[in-house]
Amino acid sequence: MQSIIINPTDEQELSHPNGIFVYVDEDVDGVLMGLHERFARRSFAAWAGRTRNVFQMRGGYVVKLPKNFLGIRDNDWEGSVSNAPESLGCEWHIQYPRTRLAVFDEVPVVFMEFVNPLSSQEIVSRFGHEPDWVMSVDGGQVGVNRAGRLVAYDYGVC
Repeated sequence: MQSIIINPTDEQELSHPNGIFVYVDEDVDGVLMGLHERFARRSFAAWAGRTRNVFQMRGGYVVKLPKNFLGIRDNDWEGSVSNAPESLGCEWHIQYPRTRLAVFDEVPVVFMEFVNPLSSQEIVSRFGHEPDWVMSVDGGQVGVNRAGRLVAYDYGVC
């Protein structure tokens, strides 16, 4: 298992060449750092994004933690949108994964079902075409959930 190191020093980066490094850019009273430490201990993989860090947990879900103010905005948005029943499977509506928004010390944290990313080519191969909504998702960040449904996995506002 790889080490997940938050805000590593140069020495840590050199001594852990295969480590996973995530960064917290803006923090008030250590709240974001505390949340990152809490979820990093329980995760087995992590990805560093521009505004958030994502920790993959056992049980088929990820935890998205803000690393700055823009990440807080992204989490607030992502945790508050979902598909109306009539839009499920619709070619014109972005398809969203299951999410849950929780607030820890006034920080919005998104719990999202794990989504396996797919390229445009993989989407066409698997589904026969690429739905129109895919290109409206930043960077085409879409994939399939455990049920095989094509969903967006990064659709924050920032």
